[in-house]
Amino acid sequence: MVKILPHVMRNINEFNIPAGDEYGYEILYFGVNLILMFEYKLSFNIEVKKSDYNSSANIEVLIISRKDVLAWKKGNGISNKDIRLHYSNNGKSINDIFRPSISDAYAFILSNRTSVNNNSMTKVVEVTLIHSWQQEIKESQLKNMS
Repeated sequence: MVKILPHVMRNINEFNIPAGDEYGYEILYFGVNLILMFEYKLSFNIEVKKSDYNSSANIEVLIISRKDVLAWKKGNGISNKDIRLHYSNNGKSINDIFRPSISDAYAFILSNRTSVNNNSMTKVVEVTLIHSWQQEIKESQLKNMS
């Protein structure tokens, strides 16, 4: 007999993200194997709590393949045609769900690559991420786990 078990991991963080071409981002990595992880989804709720420059300042959210991170860091955002963008959004508050279509190691990027009049600005961003999926497991494996 095979049972399907749900898996959920919660991660709540607060990030101070400075602006600027080199340091204006925070990257969280996660992997998805759609052969083993059924109905995978990444739910996220992001809110800019405070900005040094403007209370309505936006944060950008990108999801790209982990193998494209170096090109993204070296380039000017997502303008590099070799980078496959899986998700993109920006705003002061973003509440969304990402459902990948391929198995991959992903990079979840909170980007603050902006400056106003060449002055750096820091954003305090509250992030809630919930990874959820289902996984098949044999009943005999459940007995071994006790």
